[in-house]
Amino acid sequence: MPIETLQEALEAERVTYVDALNADIGSLLEDAPELEFDYAVGDVSDAGVSSNEHVHFDLVHEGSTIHCVVFSYRREQLDLDIEDGTQVAVKGSLSYYEDGGTVSIIVDDVVEVGDGTYQRIYEQNRHLLETDGLLDPEAKQSLPELPERIGIATSATSDARTDAITSIHDRYPDVDVVVQNATVQGDDAMLSIMGAISELDDDPLVDVIVLTRGGGADKHLRVFNETPLCRVIHRTETPIVVGVGHENDQTLAGEVADRRVMTPTEVGFIVPEKTTLEDELDTLGDRLDSAYADTVGTTLGETRDRLTRGYAQAVDATLRTFETDLDRSYETHVRDELTDLDNRLDRARTQYAQQRRREQDAERYRRQRRRYIVVLLVLALFVVALVLFILINV
Repeated sequence: MPIETLQEALEAERVTYVDALNADIGSLLEDAPELEFDYAVGDVSDAGVSSNEHVHFDLVHEGSTIHCVVFSYRREQLDLDIEDGTQVAVKGSLSYYEDGGTVSIIVDDVVEVGDGTYQRIYEQNRHLLETDGLLDPEAKQSLPELPERIGIATSATSDARTDAITSIHDRYPDVDVVVQNATVQGDDAMLSIMGAISELDDDPLVDVIVLTRGGGADKHLRVFNETPLCRVIHRTETPIVVGVGHENDQTLAGEVADRRVMTPTEVGFIVPEKTTLEDELDTLGDRLDSAYADTVGTTLGETRDRLTRGYAQAVDATLRTFETDLDRSYETHVRDELTDLDNRLDRARTQYAQQRRREQDAERYRRQRRRYIVVLLVLALFVVALVLFILINV
């Protein structure tokens, strides 16, 4: 729509489109002599290299930020590694990006002037935590092998929340996840995060706490280097995992935590893969069946051998006992029989002797009787002879 038409409709003369406004702003900024400078000094934050080999970083001081760009050709000439936390002085010119409506410094030169203000604060905080034992590996708790409920402290509307929950359920869908909303950036972030951690730590059903947020500029992650937050993390009774930023982002909160993961997507690695567990369970089941069969077979064989040996030993011992008992019984029986026979023989001898004496007495009686009879016969014959003699002589 033509500007004239808009002027008439809006009843105003100074009407412009955004592109024209941005163009005017750009011309004003880039040509304003009062904005010229020799060097701008600040701490490097969120440094990185784009796909076209340009270096991008933020220059931060006292809470204020300005974006800086080192074009690839200039980067090769400078031969300088630009690292987060370093305090540098940059020389260049202001540039206004009309499409995005942002101001940047197109850098011609970078001079490292020392550790950044926040880098010194970071090192002081780390030394304090280390002195107090919060970085001691022995102070860390072990995570449960299979947590039933995981509490996540993060922004309820963030990509980090979605990534963390997705990564957990991709590995083990049955795990229950509860999200405690927290502001993870800005002035209220520290108190909000500490409150969320405390809420989850008070929940007896939560087995593991996860503190996470996505990547961002170094200045946006500084809350995770604050000592009060680190002490709250250290004091939690529930094991806690911290996954903040990108792979290269390392915070004191991550060092104090019981485990650090590099990104929200890697939060899922605190739970095992269900399919892997099921495969291991099947494998263990097969191994258990095989081990059971082998054990039963081996045990039966050993039991059979022991039973056979035991039976043989028992039979041998029983036979020896029977043999001993039989020998004793035989000896006892023979002795008793011999004693009985001796007694019977003695009685028989006595009876025989008595019988013999009776027979001898009877024989003597018979002989004496025969003698008496003979004598009587002789006397009778004598009497008869005498009678005959008398008769004859009469």
